[in-house]
Amino acid sequence: ARVLGHLGDIRRFKNAKAFAAFLGLTPKQRASGTSLKGRTMVSKTGNTSLRAALFMPSMVARRHNPILRQFAERLLANGMAKRAVISAVTHKLAHLIYGVIRTGKPFDANYLHKNLAIQDGI
Repeated sequence: ARVLGHLGDIRRFKNAKAFAAFLGLTPKQRASGTSLKGRTMVSKTGNTSLRAALFMPSMVARRHNPILRQFAERLLANGMAKRAVISAVTHKLAHLIYGVIRTGKPFDANYLHKNLAIQDGI
């Protein structure tokens, strides 16, 4: 409800990437000149309360949503830090939220399996 209250009309975003950028969930490299220092971080340019509103749902979705569970397990197996995995899941959840609101159709975990457009299970 908080996300929908802050957003207004979701059609003002061109795509899900723009929506995730509005929320401040896009990755940001820490760079100085030609050197990259440290790991990537979440940009945090968007509304703090919206990111906070998505944190716990992303924790729950990481455990119970089959698409996001498989995504998180793959990232953890590749050596990504746990906090970074949570941020990636939150980013992916923002894409799912955009798709559900934009199309007006309920979430279907088997959507990709029906269309045979499977890319790493996501």
